[in-house]
Amino acid sequence: MNYSRRKFINNLGVLIPATGILGGLSGRAFGAANLSKVDSIFLYLINVTKERNFSHSTWHNRQHIFVKIQSGEHAGWAESLANKNDLDFDIGKWGSFLKELKGMSIEKSIDYTREKALTKEWNAKKSEPALIALYDLLGKIAGKPTIEMWGLEKREPVPGLFCILEKDVDQALIQAAIAREQGLTTHLKVKMFGVPETDLALTKALRKFFGPNMFIMADANRGYKEWKNLDELAESMKELHSAGLDAMEDPAELTHEQWVSLQQKLGDFSLIPDRPMRPAFKAVDFYNPEMGKYFNIHPDTMGTFKEAVQLGKMVKASGRGLMIGDSSLIGPACTFWQQLAIGLGASWIEAIEKPQESDVFQKCVVDSSTKISHGKSTITKLKPGFGLIMDENKLNELSDKQQEI
Repeated sequence: MNYSRRKFINNLGVLIPATGILGGLSGRAFGAANLSKVDSIFLYLINVTKERNFSHSTWHNRQHIFVKIQSGEHAGWAESLANKNDLDFDIGKWGSFLKELKGMSIEKSIDYTREKALTKEWNAKKSEPALIALYDLLGKIAGKPTIEMWGLEKREPVPGLFCILEKDVDQALIQAAIAREQGLTTHLKVKMFGVPETDLALTKALRKFFGPNMFIMADANRGYKEWKNLDELAESMKELHSAGLDAMEDPAELTHEQWVSLQQKLGDFSLIPDRPMRPAFKAVDFYNPEMGKYFNIHPDTMGTFKEAVQLGKMVKASGRGLMIGDSSLIGPACTFWQQLAIGLGASWIEAIEKPQESDVFQKCVVDSSTKISHGKSTITKLKPGFGLIMDENKLNELSDKQQEI
């Protein structure tokens, strides 16, 4: 069945206007002219050396960029997972695209970045950190929380999801113990590899470790390739379900019609489309709730946020669960995605801080609007923008490289 987003337009509430996020506020509302322009841009490189295993590859290390966009006395913060397996990564070369924003008004910078994303001149790993920092900055200049400016009204805490990326069962159980220590005991994600023996062993061990009440989902990154028809693929999913798995994200390369058919074959077992939701401005036109029981809005792949918010509202309005995913994030982007998850009323949030992988961010935070409390992402107090204040002297000291653009 074709599913049209037109059914939802009248039920979506306040959407972010075409100009970005201003919601009727003019640049004059933000004070002096010098506070409404991009004055400077700084990048901070954090190398994370915790290995991450996927069905498609292994990341031995990864390069995170903390982005700061300055306007007058205000700073907007964001983060990008810019690269992996490259400890000699050139952050200045990577961030050169941001030079185009310097001297622009915040409003124009947002419009410019959106246009670059919509025309695919900038991929999501460029447009998203730029937009997050700009929206944070604009909210701080306006003195208003950004999610309020976006018209997002939900405020209930959202369960945090701990992610395990280990092929070896013993190593997976070590990570499971960390999840328990951190109080993340309601939602778990485990990477799977399209190898039935490996995936079943991980499922059984983790279900035994956590007991019956943990919601355990898996992500195969389309790793299941050896199937002749959907019935055969469905049998693999049912076997995992019998072993204790509750849901599967992107089990295989599927057409939209195959997603619908596979979910119909699986009964209580939940499919979670991720790849079909990318980027947001395309997904809003072909979203079909029959493809799964939960849908993933994945950082570093949405591209733009007007459409990402619209997509999230469509998922919720259709009675499906909303997952806010992750891009192995460790820093400033986490509080942004957590506030988006809370504001939309998501089912769980994967983009949470990972001090077991890197504690640089935690050592540099002065203030934040969110924290993980009793296993849930909670808004402590809404502050202007996304509420993040960083100790830049400490960040200079602890980051691997620094670069002004």
